[in-house]
Amino acid sequence: MINFLASLYFIYGFILFFTYNKGYSLLRYLLKRKNINVVLSIELIFIILCSFIVFTAQPFNWIVGLIMFTHMAGIFWLILNPENYYSMISTNSADIDSLEVGSAMIVIGYGVFVYSSKLFLG
Repeated sequence: MINFLASLYFIYGFILFFTYNKGYSLLRYLLKRKNINVVLSIELIFIILCSFIVFTAQPFNWIVGLIMFTHMAGIFWLILNPENYYSMISTNSADIDSLEVGSAMIVIGYGVFVYSSKLFLG
């Protein structure tokens, strides 16, 4: 299951980076207010897979638990304060190009951490 989750992170990060390089940005699509259900669905998939690993793995996989916590924090922020979430993107202070590359790298980094958790924790 850890290999599947890590692969899913790698694929998602690659798609984010590939669409950015080709001129169509998946991240810009996901950051539109009308696509909130798509964002929540993607986050929910990752939370379900992370929680399955966290609650069934022995020993406790705290690395995947921390990643699951970041997904949950993102969902709580989006559900409880969507105005703040979307105003952050609409302000001129957010460099969308840096955000796109950074988010792709973060997702790929999540994949690396998930895969390496298997090596560290057995």
